[in-house]
Amino acid sequence: MGQNLNVLLVGNQNCGKSTLFNALTGSDQYVGNWPGVTVDKITGRIKHENITINDLPGLYSLSPYSPEEIVTREAILNSSDDDVILNIVDAAHIERSLSLTVELFSFNKKMVIALNMMDVAKANHIQIDAKELEKQLGCKVVTISASNDSDFSELIQAIKNAKQVKSNLIYQEEVINNNLNLIKDHLKIDNQSSYFIALSLLQNDSVFKTKYRDETLLSLIIRARTNIEQEYKIDTDELLAKLRYDFIANIVNKAVTFSQTTQNISRKIDAIVTNKYLAIPIFLAVIFVVYYLAVTTIGTWGTDYANDVIFGTYATDAANSLLESIEAPQWLSSLVVDGIIGGVGAVLGFVPQMIVLFMLLSMLEQSGYMNRVAFVLDRIFRSFGLSGRSFIPMIISSGCAVPAIMATKSIENINERRITVMTSHFVPCSAKLPIITMILAAFFNGAAWVAPFVYVLTFCSIIITALLLKKASAFKEAVSPFVIELPDYHMPKLKNTLRTTYNRCKSFVTKAGTIIFATVVLIWFLSSFNFTSNGFAMVDVSDSILAAIGGAIAFIFIPLGFYSWEATVAIVTGLLAKENVVGTMSVLLGLGEVAEDDAGLSMALHNVFTSEVAVLAFLAFNLFSTPCIAALGAMRRQLNSSKLFLFSVAYLLSFAYLLALSIYQIGGLILGVVSFNIFTVVNIILLLGLFYLLVRPENKNKLEPSIKVKVIS
Repeated sequence: MGQNLNVLLVGNQNCGKSTLFNALTGSDQYVGNWPGVTVDKITGRIKHENITINDLPGLYSLSPYSPEEIVTREAILNSSDDDVILNIVDAAHIERSLSLTVELFSFNKKMVIALNMMDVAKANHIQIDAKELEKQLGCKVVTISASNDSDFSELIQAIKNAKQVKSNLIYQEEVINNNLNLIKDHLKIDNQSSYFIALSLLQNDSVFKTKYRDETLLSLIIRARTNIEQEYKIDTDELLAKLRYDFIANIVNKAVTFSQTTQNISRKIDAIVTNKYLAIPIFLAVIFVVYYLAVTTIGTWGTDYANDVIFGTYATDAANSLLESIEAPQWLSSLVVDGIIGGVGAVLGFVPQMIVLFMLLSMLEQSGYMNRVAFVLDRIFRSFGLSGRSFIPMIISSGCAVPAIMATKSIENINERRITVMTSHFVPCSAKLPIITMILAAFFNGAAWVAPFVYVLTFCSIIITALLLKKASAFKEAVSPFVIELPDYHMPKLKNTLRTTYNRCKSFVTKAGTIIFATVVLIWFLSSFNFTSNGFAMVDVSDSILAAIGGAIAFIFIPLGFYSWEATVAIVTGLLAKENVVGTMSVLLGLGEVAEDDAGLSMALHNVFTSEVAVLAFLAFNLFSTPCIAALGAMRRQLNSSKLFLFSVAYLLSFAYLLALSIYQIGGLILGVVSFNIFTVVNIILLLGLFYLLVRPENKNKLEPSIKVKVIS
């Protein structure tokens, strides 16, 4: 059969690489791990051929910042001169895919391009002249549709006849080539990959600078970059990227024809929604519309009906009738009506708002807009120690903080991951939405600005926390490059929207039926009983055990403007689960039979909170203090450090207290609600200390981004 031919299958994520691999190898494959990392190593043999296929991890570039990138480039570097790179290019997104292709050229290996998803490209009215593409690239190009084709004989023949590509096809400028040759000559590497290594070193590749480290080489790299930048008046990295994309644009212009289709429409939309100046205002406008529909209008109509009719009338009347018919004792009637229906019902009454919110967020995610937001925010995030990939857990957190915190494990840079773990739950989750809505209806008459105000506060809290943490000694790694796919815009599918909404609401309802149920029953018991002269008996809520406990610790919140025992107890139960805040207030104030905008609810809450700034301070403390117990468990696992976890808990409680203190003391002083007092002085001193921590010189001894790996023995 002849000597075995080894093929390296390389391509972007979601380009159909695995589909082609399965089609070529069938069941003749095995899975292991690449040495040193927990990334799947999949190898198989082409049916009836003496050809071995190695399915390398999907990636977008060959920079060494993720396990996938490290594995792929090390596999190519360690391959023999006879091995063939089979590059899978997504024909429907050819410009994006060719970026990796031109990087692969610098290895100077034998190479074949499989232009995949031709059926999708055709459906999008994208015409590709494969022969012209082959001519421009100087590399064999074979068109395929991996998911539909069954005959890959042309591709297999191209692999067998693969020829070496030209490594210097792109960077042909004399100054660049001369400096690259100087670096190559110094390295004295006698293999095909010397050009790739030299090019990587010219771009300050941290892995190669460590591997080939010597003072002469470092001086040579600095001199080479200086020469290039003096010649072209532009940063070396920017110049190389520009030449690469100019090269791709020229090829696409000659070989590809785009019609006025979805892709062109996507580009036109992107020109607006990712615009340097318009992107953030558009994002804020979108969030405003989402929460206007979910919290102020459509969602509120559903919640009003649920609270006023379903739980306030039907459930309460049915329970009272049943209890009267069996002549239930007073304590049982109080437990069922005031405790269970009043507490759990008040929480479940907000489900309609969540349905509207999650449906809108799901449609934004499916449309492709959320990827654009991550891309836009990366420009802002990286200035304070994060990258755009941190936005994904934050979006997930709008449903629940637990999966959001668990999702941070996909962030390779440990610095970014730790900061994201500590900040992602700042985004109001489904459990916090009822608190916002209750306060919005009772104190602000449903004003549309409150929800956006909460999100501005959320964004500022994330920025402040990230800026503080990135200067700490525990967060030493530099920010890693950000790569995200920007798919074409798509119309959301109803089935997917309903499935996502159901899954997100399910966890909330499940918690309401378990943790919240147990909590409101306990709250009802403690608020209904105490020891009296006649023994242990039912008492007025103001004389209850709970009132005594809350009154004993309420002094802690005096500087924040709310110091009633009811508010104190609600905060304490909210530390266990944020849903408890509304349930607790409903039980303590007897609000189970009213809707969120009922005058009785407003009056009862006004008796607890003396002013709007006080209730905003209460809201801020609940939103930005520690998340629920389940989220704290996830945080402990992801931080993987007892010291960091304890620091996180202490920081979050302190930050929430300072934020609430500032809202009440400074905000109240500005509005004339609060007079200048000792707590105002303390608040100003603390804010000055915070300002110093924000502007103090940063520790410049940042480590290069690293990847924690598990060694497979």
